[in-house]
Amino acid sequence: MKAKIKLANTVSNQEKARNIREANRKADNMLDISFKEDLTEIFFEGERILIPEKSWFHEDMLINGMLKERDGTIEIIPQDKGKTVNLHLDAELVAELNEIKNHVMSKTQHDIILELFKKGLDQYNKENK
Repeated sequence: MKAKIKLANTVSNQEKARNIREANRKADNMLDISFKEDLTEIFFEGERILIPEKSWFHEDMLINGMLKERDGTIEIIPQDKGKTVNLHLDAELVAELNEIKNHVMSKTQHDIILELFKKGLDQYNKENK
């Protein structure tokens, strides 16, 4: 899923569209830009869309995505990316999570995945013998 916005194809919005395109190019963020068949709207689609001026953004522009405000700019990311979840955990679970954290803190991602793979393989072999 990608982030999507639209702009009415007016002279002032054409200038904004160019600036949005340039800001995304400078950030090495590739965008797909297209127009409605009757050329009344400009569409932007990408993994993320940067709008360099917060004042340029209006809620009716958003087709798909979530907004993040940063230093006077707007970043639009796909709806299905990254959610913050607040959990209330009991003390035993917190202790277990801290134990796991301490166990993996000094290891690389590769080492952790290799260890999980080996343990899974060992468990599979035990169950199927």
